[in-house]
Parts: sequence; structure tokens; C-alpha cells
Amino acid sequence: MKALPSVQGLWQEYGGKGLNIFLVESQGGTLEDITKYAKDRGLTFPIPIRNGSSFENYKGGNGLPYAFVVGPDGKVVWQGSSGYEAVCIEQLKRIKYPGLGKLDVVKELEKSAALFGTGEFSKAAEEAAKVKEKKADDAAVVADADFIIARVNAKAASLRSKIDTEKGSKRYHEALKDLETLSGKSFKGMEVADKAATELKELKADKSVKEEVKAWEALAKVTEANDKVKDAATRKKNLETFAKKNDGTAAGQEALKLAGEITG
Repeated sequence: MKALPSVQGLWQEYGGKGLNIFLVESQGGTLEDITKYAKDRGLTFPIPIRNGSSFENYKGGNGLPYAFVVGPDGKVVWQGSSGYEAVCIEQLKRIKYPGLGKLDVVKELEKSAALFGTGEFSKAAEEAAKVKEKKADDAAVVADADFIIARVNAKAASLRSKIDTEKGSKRYHEALKDLETLSGKSFKGMEVADKAATELKELKADKSVKEEVKAWEALAKVTEANDKVKDAATRKKNLETFAKKNDGTAAGQEALKLAGEITG
């Protein structure tokens, strides 16, 4: 599709500034087909499979591409086959505080909301709590302050849950990176951040974790090399060889899974 480079360009420039892009596959491709399709074209935004997802509220014309632009208030503001780039950029201008989930806050909470928008979550919560205490008799201020504090806590809880899932599947290469984020500047001073810092130090010193991380890094190199191999049988053999060499590791199990998904 000729439109894909422009879509990827939008994602690269605005992906961290409030823009979410979903390219919906609806022609019956397998997960392997879609993954390869995305890799071959350098696409890094999510590509859900239509048959496994619900898009009942989005009805449009025929032909590809066909796009819907949903504004920050959750309403479809445009749909069609071309011209979506300008509409996306225009809608992004409405977002003052990326990720907050609220277009406006009362004047007293603008500083807190701005801190949230720049990723300084703990400072945003501290500022909100301070303003809430000072303006405890103002229902609008209290409501917005509570909203911001809840959003900060939800951010931390979501990241904490992600780390626990990664640890459970021994994807320590990912867990360590996320622990660095949770224990870093964004959440500094929060109890969850202090605990993450201690956990990060312990995991880095664990020999079994080091072995798993080393195996995941090696698997990344194998899959990267496989991307350049056209022959399916060779790709499969490369993964199986890696799995045998790294038997007993989560990366080895992942390699076997990937090998099993290769057809042809």
C-alpha cells in the first residue's frame, strides 16, 4: 500500500504525543504473514487482525486504504481514503496534556496536568495534592486533582503489572528496562519507585537472570538474521538450533514457538 510510509511517518513523529495508529488487517492473513509484512516495511505501529477484533462501530466505504480519525474526545471526526494526515495533526493540537485522558482542567491544576503531559508523574501527583489541600472547598479543583492523582497511580500500577507479567514469563530483558523506568525520574519519590529500585538491583545481581537476559539477546540476533533469510526451512532450522543450544531458558522455548509458526 502506497500510504504506509506516510502512516509510519506520522507514527514516528507523533506516536509519543497523543497519536495512536491501528492498521487493521482484514484479508485473512496469518500472524506470521502480518509480522513479516510489518517487518519488511519497517512498520512499528499496532496491526490488529480484524477477524479477532471488534470494529463494529466503524463502517466505511470500500477500497484500500480507508481511514477513520478519532478525536481526543473519542468521536470520529473524519473518514475517507486520503487527507487523514492533516486531520490527525489538527486533532493533536487539541491535546494539551498527552496521556492524561482529559482535554482541560481547572486553572489551578494546569501546572500539575502539564507535568503529567511531560512524563513527570510523581511531580504531577505532588502538585495536585498540594493544590487540593489548599482548595479543599472547591469541588471542581478537588475533582480534577483526584483525577490526576488517579491517573498517576494507574500509570504506575500498569507498569508494575507489566513487569510482573514479564518476570512470570522470564522475559527479564524487558522487565529490567521497565524497572528502570518505574524506578527512574518519572515516578521518583513514590513508594512503588523505591521498591522497583531495590528489585532492579537484586535482579541484576541474580546469575539465573543474567543467563536468561543473555539468551534473549542472542535470540534477538538470530531473529534479526532470519529476517534476511528467504528460505523457510533454513529459518526454522536456525531457531531450532538456537533452542537446542539454549535448552531450559525462556528464550529457547520462544525460539521453538517461533519455529513452529513457520510454514512453507
